[in-house]
Amino acid sequence: MKTLYVAGSFDDKGGRESKVAYQIFQPISEDGADFNNGGYFNELEKIVEKAADYGVIYWFADVPNDKPKLIKRIKEKNSKCILVTSKRNTDCKYKFADLIARALSLKSNLLLEFIQEEGMYKGRIFDPLGNVFADFTQDFSLIGKVLKKRVNDLAGCTRISSMSAGERKSVPDAGEFFELTKHYAELFHNLVHSSVGNTRFMGNVSFRCEGGFPSFKTDGLVYVSRRNVDKRCIKRESFVAVEKSIPIKFYGENKPSVDTPSQILLYNNYPGTRYMLHSHVYINNAPFTEKIVPCGAIEEFHEIEKIYPGSELTNFAINLRGHGSLVLADSIKYLKSIPYRERRIPEVCRNFTCLL
Repeated sequence: MKTLYVAGSFDDKGGRESKVAYQIFQPISEDGADFNNGGYFNELEKIVEKAADYGVIYWFADVPNDKPKLIKRIKEKNSKCILVTSKRNTDCKYKFADLIARALSLKSNLLLEFIQEEGMYKGRIFDPLGNVFADFTQDFSLIGKVLKKRVNDLAGCTRISSMSAGERKSVPDAGEFFELTKHYAELFHNLVHSSVGNTRFMGNVSFRCEGGFPSFKTDGLVYVSRRNVDKRCIKRESFVAVEKSIPIKFYGENKPSVDTPSQILLYNNYPGTRYMLHSHVYINNAPFTEKIVPCGAIEEFHEIEKIYPGSELTNFAINLRGHGSLVLADSIKYLKSIPYRERRIPEVCRNFTCLL
């Protein structure tokens, strides 16, 4: 996968190289990468124009405040690239929640934070879900190795495309499920937003009609909450009809949740399931998946299947490591009184560097 690495400062005077950038870049360079370390700002503008040519982009460029924020153009030009960004936090001005918000706003897959203690720079790596893959360290060669491994992990994940299959279809009135969703959504909001300060609406819900809605003709559809909808105000209009097939075919203009591919695979694999409830908090006494899988990657389905083999299963809960939790149920009754708890942020992956 073609890689771009940009670091150092860029201004109208020729900028300045970053010594730390060389240390980070060394392990990354083993697979080959286009390396840029400081220079003129107009050169940086030319570099960002070529963003579509790269599968992985490390963007650590430092630019004057009076210059355009080129970093915001990267995902506009190349929405599918793996983007690694950085933020100087030498005076600890920014809280972790601020940095998470920055990563989300830039659609960054990983963020490298720099701090300064007793005149020494340290760095840590985390993702938009608050998973820390390398905690604060002065070993920037290690930072490079961790970045390379996590980027390779992300590159190995499978994402499924989606497309509209026609006009919006009517959604059945699952009133009791909607009310239960609103109840839990308020709890999730307090647990997630209080610790992270996130303004996005994390998680999703879905249901299907087989056996429970005899008066409603469904043709085997699944109804998934659309992207970035406030689940505290969930209603019929908040859902998107989706076919139970891969690639994802949905009806209407609104796309369903990014986790839809994994959930469709789960509905097909566990045919007794009628409801799913996904949150970004954990559940007491539920087992954990092994790997940290990013939102939307179907490897999460395979992680769940490892722990719960057998298509006859339903009514179970699982914690998605570094992500949240998922409950599969065949009735509303099972969904009541789920023992949710906060997922503490940041969540440090203490064994990640041992895998290098």
